[in-house]
Amino acid sequence: MRQLQKEYGIYFILGDFVGAYTVGSSANWNAGTDYTDPEQKARMLAVVKAMVLDHKDEPYVLMWLLGNENQHPHTHTNANEQPEAYAKFLNEAAKMIHALDPDHPVAVGNLNTSGLKEIALYAPEIDIYGANVYSGAYSMGSLWQLVRRHFDRPVVLMEMGADAYATEEGPDEDAQAEYFRQNWEDIRLNMAGNRGEGNAIGGVLFEWM
Repeated sequence: MRQLQKEYGIYFILGDFVGAYTVGSSANWNAGTDYTDPEQKARMLAVVKAMVLDHKDEPYVLMWLLGNENQHPHTHTNANEQPEAYAKFLNEAAKMIHALDPDHPVAVGNLNTSGLKEIALYAPEIDIYGANVYSGAYSMGSLWQLVRRHFDRPVVLMEMGADAYATEEGPDEDAQAEYFRQNWEDIRLNMAGNRGEGNAIGGVLFEWM
């Protein structure tokens, strides 16, 4: 990562699942991560702390990211059933990161706008609202407006885009490229100074293959 940053100016979003797929929580797979469990929370905070201490002084760090669609059932957590507890845990983790590293922002990696209102209420330490969004080629729907209304933070699309659609002739990379282009246009429309909501600051392609 140091070489990529030095030679090509590439920066990295460093993240932790904070319990998604039971990573860090050591929870039972079937039961899933429980954000009301003090022991599981302590284990996850320890993992996040180690990540931050390992990388915080490196030149390649762009921001920290907490979670990855934790509200989705396939991630084996109770974030969807306990959105307040999850939001409070995010706040605790973000507050810890700020104390360890005041120089880089902390983002959440959310599933679209799931749990947005709880995060707005109970996680003020979150600096950036990150979301995985697959609303379509033309727009991200009401994402920008909802975040602006409920949680006035800049927005990064942590996942967006489409695979190269398979056709009888093989993958259609032109269609994929056009899909991505339209996603970028929606981001640009909602950046500061343009006619959208003014809270978009970027996006991450998922995936270009």
